This record gives sequence, structure tokens and C-alpha cells, in this order.
Amino acid sequence: VTQTTLSVDDTAEIIAALQTRFPDIAGPRKSDICYATSNRQDAVKLIAPGADLVLVVGSPQSSNSSRLVETALRAGARQAILVDD
Repeated sequence: VTQTTLSVDDTAEIIAALQTRFPDIAGPRKSDICYATSNRQDAVKLIAPGADLVLVVGSPQSSNSSRLVETALRAGARQAILVDD
């Protein structure tokens, strides 16, 4: 079981590390990760490389909003800012 706000990429990294220690472990299916979370993170990954700035509108207490900022920066956005809704 994974945290639903983890990205598919983060989950894959964790499963890969666990599989070196536990070869028979079964990772979560992509469908186990919240569709809305995956969809938004995928959209950010597409636009971030060509963006000077990615604005994420959401609550500073929202792990989903924070994750979108992290995803944008990892994907190549020059800057990503969380704006409180």
C-alpha cells in the first residue's frame, strides 16, 4: 500500500529499492494510485520543461499541491510556486 499522493515515479523508485532486498515483492498497480493525482502530475511533467514558471494554486497544507511543485521542478521548470487558494 502506498500513499495516494506519491507519484508513479516515486513509487517505482521505492519498489525497485525494495525488490533488491525482497525479490518476490509485488508493487502496486498504476491503477492503485489516485487517478486525479497521476493525471495532474503527468500534465505538469508535460508543460514544465518549457515553462519559465509553473503556478500551482492550492493549499499549503495539501500534500498534492506540494507534490505538484516538486514535480514541476524535477521535470525542468525554472521555477514553481504554490499560491494559496
